[in-house]
Amino acid sequence: MVPEGFTMRSFINWVHSLAYVVKGAHAWRRGDDDGVIENYSAAIEISPEDLDYYYARGHAYWHKRELGLAVADFTRAIDLNPGDLYAHFVRGAIYREKGYIPQAISDLSLVIEEEQGPALAYYLRASCQAENKDYDLALEDVNAALELEPHSAKALELKAECEGQLVGCGEGER
Repeated sequence: MVPEGFTMRSFINWVHSLAYVVKGAHAWRRGDDDGVIENYSAAIEISPEDLDYYYARGHAYWHKRELGLAVADFTRAIDLNPGDLYAHFVRGAIYREKGYIPQAISDLSLVIEEEQGPALAYYLRASCQAENKDYDLALEDVNAALELEPHSAKALELKAECEGQLVGCGEGER
């Protein structure tokens, strides 16, 4: 019996794509990013509507430092499901690495507004704001991150850096 919402053709395609997914998962365990990319690309050719395939391939591209291709996969996942906060979060993190600060802030803000976290989203957005020299906003976010994860060494370090910048700019201590 075909699951609800599937046509027989889409069900057959989905089953066929699973063979590539299994091969891709084995490649992932071996640390073979090229194998992950190859197999998930084949799965995407067969079943282009499956978000998980874009996630897996996007992560492999990210791991290989092919950031533009990683962004493209997470963007495709967002195109398929605009409310996909996971894809926005990962794309925001990749944008931050690429130095695309406004885009990173936009994606991370969406995640924060919808989910009230996670701490890493606050930290990443704070680091973007610090890079933009907007230390007041950076401190707000880093403090939110520290409320969720009080012992985060990176967040504590960023907080000290932002406070130092504000003191150095003559704005007083925070």
